[in-house]
Amino acid sequence: MYSTEQTSNDSAPPPPQLEDSQAFDHQNSKYKCCCGCCHAKTGAMITAISSSFSLWYFIFVLILFINGIEKEWLDWAKLFFWIIWFPVAICLFLGLITKNQYLLLPYIFYLIISAILSVTLAIMLIYIYSPAEPEAKKRLGIESLNVSNEVMIGAAILYIIYELSFTAWYIWIIFLCYQYFHDLKNFAGRTFIGREPLSFN
Repeated sequence: MYSTEQTSNDSAPPPPQLEDSQAFDHQNSKYKCCCGCCHAKTGAMITAISSSFSLWYFIFVLILFINGIEKEWLDWAKLFFWIIWFPVAICLFLGLITKNQYLLLPYIFYLIISAILSVTLAIMLIYIYSPAEPEAKKRLGIESLNVSNEVMIGAAILYIIYELSFTAWYIWIIFLCYQYFHDLKNFAGRTFIGREPLSFN
């Protein structure tokens, strides 16, 4: 009888134990940005705050558009650009406050579209100021600009490098924050390691 109880105890499954993999680490290195200097959520909030300053420029553009007598296609393009930017910035703030990763996606899409349009305009500028198209400036009415072709082409190339570099950097920061919210939302355990950055609860 003793042997039967011993055999039954030996065959029983061991009690569940909490493993380190079941604990969520807020300060995991995969959620760090800026060469590991700060958390992705902090970096995303800094990005949101710095981007919100441009909303004041939106008000300035809107005032100029309303007071403008002759409205060209570029004026309409600027207004459309800033009208879209306003809800995108709000979604970014709400996503950071509510920890909703999906509200971060409009900002990423906006950055991609903005970079594509900016690079396209810069390439058009290079084409206009290239020696192969001497009549392009006359058709656009910018032949009176007292700037050499080499300077304009060089500035356009530097702008393309700047735009692509900073866009990729901002997208990477927001994507890391997106991944952090996604992992935090799908974490089924109750054990957490480290302090949650910028907790609004």
